[in-house]
Amino acid sequence: MIYAELAGGLGNQMFIYAFARALGLRCGEGVTLLDRQDWRDGAPAHTVCALGALNISPAVEILADPGFAKSHLPRQNAAKALMIKYEQRRGLLARDWHSFEAAAAPLLNTLGLHFATDGYTPVRRGKSKDFLAWGYFQSEKYFAEFADVIKTELRCKTPPAGAYADKLRAAVWPVCVHLRRGDYQKPENAILQVCTPAYYARAIAAVKAAHPDASLFVFSDDVDWAQANLTTCGLPAVFQTYGQSVFIPQSDKIDSLNLSVAVSIGAYAFWQKEETL
Repeated sequence: MIYAELAGGLGNQMFIYAFARALGLRCGEGVTLLDRQDWRDGAPAHTVCALGALNISPAVEILADPGFAKSHLPRQNAAKALMIKYEQRRGLLARDWHSFEAAAAPLLNTLGLHFATDGYTPVRRGKSKDFLAWGYFQSEKYFAEFADVIKTELRCKTPPAGAYADKLRAAVWPVCVHLRRGDYQKPENAILQVCTPAYYARAIAAVKAAHPDASLFVFSDDVDWAQANLTTCGLPAVFQTYGQSVFIPQSDKIDSLNLSVAVSIGAYAFWQKEETL
């Protein structure tokens, strides 16, 4: 069995699903996603499974059990804990840790663990009965050979609906602006490099130059700040309050809303580009 621990918000969880699902398809094995829900000292997005609205495969089980890895996968869980502690003590979390994880991957894979905080680190299933994946796996290289299947599974179960969806459909040239602050503002997350107000101003100005009839639809976890600080360059803007946003990953739903451009940050940005949205 292939296990993968869910982490982060929707975008990261989609990457984790894609990694585990592709590995399962490649090896002909079942997949279980571990929804730990015990990271209460992190951002709210780190405490809940966000995949429920997607058309995920019935071959993938989601298990809400915080202690499962420790009790059922002790060897893999211990190796994972050692990797995390080592990176914390060496200060690797504040700089590029990829080379260290890539060098450790062959040994960890033989133990039944793939540990990849970021980027692409090739994985080998090995002979371990159970295999645990921990990380964010933010690269389409992990699932390229099964991309069509996985992108289909990461589509919404139902089409977008409601007042915001209606406003999007009515706009001549709707533009999604994803402005995330929240946990990105914490000092320990400085490495995440939050996009500045100046960046958004330049991006929106470029949109206006290309499409003067554009309308902005701002999705933010800090809508009050967005309304006070975001430069709209004179374009009409609708600000979505947190928890009321239209959920629209994948191309068939985007096409139905005629959403043309996305200005975004965070892991979810990957799923908002080209045919992956």
